[in-house]
Amino acid sequence: MSALQTPRAFARTPLSLSLAALIALPLAAAAQQAASAPDGASGPDVTTLDAVRVNAYRVTTHTSGATKTDTPIAETAKSVSVIAREELDARGAVNLNEAMRYVAGVVLESTGADNRYDDFRIRGFVAGSESGATTVDGLRAPPPGTAWNRGKIDTWNLDRVEVLKGPSAVMYGQVAPGGMVNQVSKTPEPNQQQVLQLGVDGHGTASAAFDLGGGTAGDRHLFRLVGRIADGGTQIDTVEQTHGFLAPSYTWQIADRTRLTLLGYYQEDNGGSTYQFLPMDGTLVPTRYGYMDNRTFIGEPTWDTWDATLWHAGWLFEHAFNDSWTFSQTARHMHLDSLYRAVITNQGLMADGRTQMRRQVKGLGDTDTDGVDSRLVGKFGTGAAEHTLLIGVDWRSGDWTADRHQGPRALPTDPRNPRPIDIFEPVYTGLPAGFPDTIGLGGGTSTQTGVYLQDQVSLDKWRFTVGGRYDWYQDETWTQTCNGAGLCQPRSATITLKNEAFSGNVGVLYAFENGFSPYVSYAESFEPSPRTSLDSFDGTPFEAVRGKQIEAGVKYQPASFDGLFTLAAYDLRKEDDAIIDTAHGNVCGALGNAACYVGDGETRVRGIELEARITPVEGFSVIGAVSRMDSELVKSGTAWEGKALAMVPDWMGSLWGDYTFQSGALEGLSLATGLRHNGETLIVASGLGIAGSGYPTHIPSYTLWDAAIRFDLSRVSQTNLMLSLNIGNIADKRYVSTCSGISSCWYGTGRTITANARWTW
Repeated sequence: MSALQTPRAFARTPLSLSLAALIALPLAAAAQQAASAPDGASGPDVTTLDAVRVNAYRVTTHTSGATKTDTPIAETAKSVSVIAREELDARGAVNLNEAMRYVAGVVLESTGADNRYDDFRIRGFVAGSESGATTVDGLRAPPPGTAWNRGKIDTWNLDRVEVLKGPSAVMYGQVAPGGMVNQVSKTPEPNQQQVLQLGVDGHGTASAAFDLGGGTAGDRHLFRLVGRIADGGTQIDTVEQTHGFLAPSYTWQIADRTRLTLLGYYQEDNGGSTYQFLPMDGTLVPTRYGYMDNRTFIGEPTWDTWDATLWHAGWLFEHAFNDSWTFSQTARHMHLDSLYRAVITNQGLMADGRTQMRRQVKGLGDTDTDGVDSRLVGKFGTGAAEHTLLIGVDWRSGDWTADRHQGPRALPTDPRNPRPIDIFEPVYTGLPAGFPDTIGLGGGTSTQTGVYLQDQVSLDKWRFTVGGRYDWYQDETWTQTCNGAGLCQPRSATITLKNEAFSGNVGVLYAFENGFSPYVSYAESFEPSPRTSLDSFDGTPFEAVRGKQIEAGVKYQPASFDGLFTLAAYDLRKEDDAIIDTAHGNVCGALGNAACYVGDGETRVRGIELEARITPVEGFSVIGAVSRMDSELVKSGTAWEGKALAMVPDWMGSLWGDYTFQSGALEGLSLATGLRHNGETLIVASGLGIAGSGYPTHIPSYTLWDAAIRFDLSRVSQTNLMLSLNIGNIADKRYVSTCSGISSCWYGTGRTITANARWTW
């Protein structure tokens, strides 16, 4: 059996050996500290304990993600949600889908329980790995168009997660209209507390993580090393995975006004994939045998694989010319390569109501992305007005290649396909000879250069924001098709999409002294059209797809306790999208038999959101969110025109409460629980929801229950130890997160149980 047919042993990789050695260092240091402390004493580091007590979620008052300046969130005229490190730890979040479980307007798990990517939607539109719009420290992750080659960043290395809702093109260039997520990395801090965490989950995955730093206040050199390793099972039977990363960083205070931080990150994922194409019968629709279990694996253990290597390196630079003007720059190179193999469903269940036809697929991807963002911020006054002026230019470039191999879409008797499988009692029969049937090769490059300007004006209690950006972008792609015998068609001519776009935003907010801040704003976004001039009847190139949003709301930051409330209403539209040109039919393309398209499509989402993060008394924190969305495919040229969008529920709601006993016999004990509700969503796929099809038009709503318990031993003893138990989806509710066809449905995450022990010194 080849290495590609079985999950690679993580312990044999250079990364795992390095992690094992590094994990031993803090253990030895902790043991030495305990041995050197006199009886009854707590050692020299007791005074730092308060910094790691996870008993309240302090509201993040400032964030740079929305405006690229240090602006209070309560005075930012748009919806921004920030999940701080303390909240990530308390809720035990290990990926972006888990991090955003209690954020308004975010629909999670677009691809179900998927250990490869972080796919989700914000305000009705794709915004996760699939969109290519997620960023790390303000710079874009691998661009879209890279097939299955996307990956994700380990949240243990994040200081916070910033969810920016609505169009954000002025700051970030081409981006989805619904919003985006910026992941902010941990960087060196003076007098940093050292952390070691060991854990195990209910699927048998053991993990070890550390966060180590060096340097004190006043030092010109600060260091930090963050890492995590995990190895074991997953929600899906027979699927195991190994995962690990190392993230070194170094800050050099070159001069009093000049600072440079170098960032590195290396990550490996090896093993199987939890992503499966499941039949609608047996998941969304019961058969006469009921529903298949949400742990069932219907692939082949010797074939299904997810192996990925991701690394990036870059810097954060800042120089203050004086008290008014500051220059900063962020730069990074990121590389990602992956191998994905799966046995997927081919059609719906067979006539016996329990057997599923299958075929093999395989994808290899390789992506490199470079990005540089340079900014000049000036603070000055003109009469009674105070200005924060931002002038910036950013550039990014990416190139990618992808190979996609797939077996034939044929009858179950075709010897080139794996044998059909019983979805209720699976028997794994191995792989046939003759794979693949076809091979699709592709590649491309993309570049974008943008210049942007933003002025934030403070005039008494008024806050005005106006910004504009101009982008030049170019995408080039090519494809090639081969058969299983290796005979290839000529490589296609390179298709070039070249365009430019202007985006703007404007916002007005009034900051009352009592903490209320009503606001109204308008923002735009753009994305290159997926169609080229070859797809139009007269050869006219397609303009960029535009996003436009009007938002009005009010924020409230009370003075009497720690908290932030945001109430927002919005009208969000995606315009100029490519839709079928019904006037000209199938007369486009090289052979004159492909459908023509016209850039006249429009999608609309209207909604209202209420979100709150509060700590009204010491030790008690509450997170609440309610969302109401009304979506419509306004113009599409299809039978779905006038209907709602897929995976956009009418209602969503969540509530999380966390309480730590401050005194008495239960001092140091924390109890937390939460509920998440996702409303009914429409299924939009060819042949579904149409009279006579026999299949439902909607995915039912579902409500999930989470809980956590922690015990901070430092509150009652001399031990710097935190014990925690986090449980997600306590009832192990089986639910379908989304469907796109009768052979492509996805189960959401079932019950997860994670126990951790965290030492600090």
